[in-house]
Amino acid sequence: MILPPIIQLFPIISSYYLNYLNFLFKSARHAVDILRVVTIIFFKRGLIMKGFLKTSAMASIVFALTACGTTQMAVKPEAKANIERIALIKVSEPEAYVAQDFGNPGMMFGAVGGAIAGASSANAAKSVHTIVADSKYSASDHFTTALQEKLTAAGYDVKIVSVNREKKHKLLENYDSVNADGADAVLDVAIESIGYATEHPMFSPHWRPSSQVSVVLVDKQTGEKMYAEKFMYGYHNPLMSGTDIEAPEDYHFKNKEELYSDDDRVVSGIRHSVDAVTAQVQDNLKK
Repeated sequence: MILPPIIQLFPIISSYYLNYLNFLFKSARHAVDILRVVTIIFFKRGLIMKGFLKTSAMASIVFALTACGTTQMAVKPEAKANIERIALIKVSEPEAYVAQDFGNPGMMFGAVGGAIAGASSANAAKSVHTIVADSKYSASDHFTTALQEKLTAAGYDVKIVSVNREKKHKLLENYDSVNADGADAVLDVAIESIGYATEHPMFSPHWRPSSQVSVVLVDKQTGEKMYAEKFMYGYHNPLMSGTDIEAPEDYHFKNKEELYSDDDRVVSGIRHSVDAVTAQVQDNLKK
């Protein structure tokens, strides 16, 4: 039996649509826009039913609503008034300065495409890490120094302390063992990821500085959190909660060739990410 053309095309249509959905969940900044564009294209070609269009629209709305949110716990004004001395834990150096190619078109095409994108990210990561290492730049030193200077300017007496941290990219689980004698609070900062990233193969394929940083201020006496926030600089994903900070276009690169052609600008972009995050922490903790 010969099937009608529309039925013959259905497996192909479904495959393409599922590939788009698969990508959306991996790099979803423009998820609603892409889903709308893809749906309109299919609709205009007469390849999907009206009921499926309505379902897609509803899914887009739910997707957008559930993606919103910011991981932040603001410090109360009265709490800030009682803090005079802060023990700042020296920030740990990241294991690598990474480059994550979320904007690689291969991310849209399942396991094989993901492997290709992964290889691209691995090659880029090695290059970005080498550029930063050759420059002798240290994000951990920059974070520690900048926070000490900015919080001192905000009216605090800041003392830098060191700890043994098993997982460099994670905040400590408790602060009982931190040598913070005389301090009213302990400030902990963890660089979860730092380097460069692409964001979307259609709307945002260029490389930009990218970092994810978690910050927490803990009462030294009670161990309770007084302030907590996660920052997402440069690369943004609405499925991940955090305070978004945009990376200036001065530090955007249209492709890897351009990225690797200007070492100074690469390092300057990472420096800017640290300055932007520490400035935000200063603003949030200022008295």
